[in-house]
Amino acid sequence: MAVEKQQSHKPVVRVFSARACAAPLEKAAALFQERTGIAVEISVCSRHCASMEAEEAVGSAGGDDFLQEIADAGIHDLAIGGAEYLLDDGEVRGIVQRRERRTIAMRRSALLVSAANPRKIARLEDVALPGVRVGVSVLDCLKGVWEDICGRAGLLEAVRNNLTFYANGCIAIVEAVAQDKVDVAFGWSAFNHMEPNRIRVIPLPDHQSLSRGTCIGLLAFARHPQEGRQFMDFLTTPDARALYQAFGRLMAR
Repeated sequence: MAVEKQQSHKPVVRVFSARACAAPLEKAAALFQERTGIAVEISVCSRHCASMEAEEAVGSAGGDDFLQEIADAGIHDLAIGGAEYLLDDGEVRGIVQRRERRTIAMRRSALLVSAANPRKIARLEDVALPGVRVGVSVLDCLKGVWEDICGRAGLLEAVRNNLTFYANGCIAIVEAVAQDKVDVAFGWSAFNHMEPNRIRVIPLPDHQSLSRGTCIGLLAFARHPQEGRQFMDFLTTPDARALYQAFGRLMAR
């Protein structure tokens, strides 16, 4: 009887990614596989808030939970999001392993207007003018960003009175701007790569802007933790970070 030889296969590292973080991640994963032979399989967030719609939140922020989708699947080794606080919550809830995280790059806050920009918005103070329709996200990486920016500038009440659209995440806020549901929204400078022909990004000066980290963490139920750490470490190398920089991210220090 012939004895069948067992073939050795390198494990596949499975990564769950927020939709707005996926494009540079896919390029980095391809480069990692080319150099190491270890395959990376990426699952992009499939919640309804990640659809290309100007969806407004209802109820408890639309009932979506980035971390719960990861936990329910239970098959990924790593998770990547657009803000560190998301993985803080993951550690507290036992979904992300403690002290097993890396910051890959940074995203800088900005104002988003339509390509036409009929209100001629050019600075933060314009957002506080009477009658300006303002959109903010109440989910994920942009949650609370408008408050941090406007609180620093002393414009909280004026801008709060202009809030007309509470979006279900990054994709929804970009679409709200592109579809003229709002005059301006708070977003990230990197969003210019998402809809370059439909929206325009207005950078904020240093004293008004803030940054949040695009970060990756090892999950508590990771099946391939060693290879997962290897991929996380790779994402902090200059070559990988350059791919993120090409998509409008800032280099992490």
